[in-house]
Parts: sequence; structure tokens; C-alpha cells
Amino acid sequence: MAWYLYKQSREVAIERFLFLFVLAIILNLSKVRYPEFERQKVSNKIVPLTIIKGAGHEHIPIPDGECAIIADFHSIKSQRNDSDHYLTTGFYKVVPGPTRYGSYDYEETKYVLSGQIDVTDEATGITHHLVAGDWAFFHVGSKAQFSTRSHGVAFYAVTRPANDTPHINLKGREESTSKL
Repeated sequence: MAWYLYKQSREVAIERFLFLFVLAIILNLSKVRYPEFERQKVSNKIVPLTIIKGAGHEHIPIPDGECAIIADFHSIKSQRNDSDHYLTTGFYKVVPGPTRYGSYDYEETKYVLSGQIDVTDEATGITHHLVAGDWAFFHVGSKAQFSTRSHGVAFYAVTRPANDTPHINLKGREESTSKL
């Protein structure tokens, strides 16, 4: 029982802090640097945080007849004057079924939270068997195939806007902003 509770608390901690970790990784991996921006203050205005309550992967069922789903739950467009870039985050869930194909015209990083996800890199032909704790980064121009033998859940961050149709179970979970 103690091991089960430890495992559960570890998974919750990973989900809660993953967004900040992913953001730090993406910023460090970014090929574009703006040294003049890094030395300046962005604004004197304090901007409220965005909090999304209950945005865990357990609220994202895979539709009947499908073997995977992508559920964007938050997207931001850079407020920088010299940028038209987005950062979108969400969960990827997969169960056994037909292979899913991905072709990337944006960057993406996936962190496996639970289960197992097979990713075949079409550039090399190598299939990577990702398990909880594994990380994958997809560059612009990457092509990959996704499948699983059991199930898999991953947290992702991408440099594209959110899909036009938000996942039905994540609508209305964003808290309204208020003055401090």
C-alpha cells in the first residue's frame, strides 16, 4: 500500500510541475535567441496568471473507435512584439489500434507520464519504446509513427496554436482572472 501511495503522489507531482519543466526545456532548446530582449523589462504591468483546474489526463477519454487522442488544454501566443509564436500544451493518450502518423511543421516535446508509447522515427527507421520518465523531441520536418502494446499517456508542449475544437472535457475549466 505504501508503494502505491508513493507512486500516486509521484505521478501527481510530475503532472503539476511538468509544465514549468517543459517550458524551461523549450526555451533552452530554442535556436532563436533575443539577447537584447533578455536584458530589458517586458512591462511594468502585472499580468494575472492563467489557472486551469482539473486539467489532468484522467478527464480525457479516447473516443469510441479511436486508439489515440490529442487534447490541447492551453495555448498562448507570444506577447513579444517581434514574435508570432505559440506555446500549446496538452496530453496525448494512446491505446492499441492502428498506427498513427505525425508530420511536424512545428516543434514538439513529449514526456511520457505512464504506460508505454512506441515511436518510429521515419528518418532513421528506429522504433523507440518510450516508458514513464522518457522524453522525446520532434523537430520541424520530423515524421513519426505512434503505437502502443498496452496504453500510454504523455504530456506535450508544441509551438503551434491550439486545435480549433477544444476537448469537450476541458471546456470551462479555465478560472477567470481577478485583481490582486
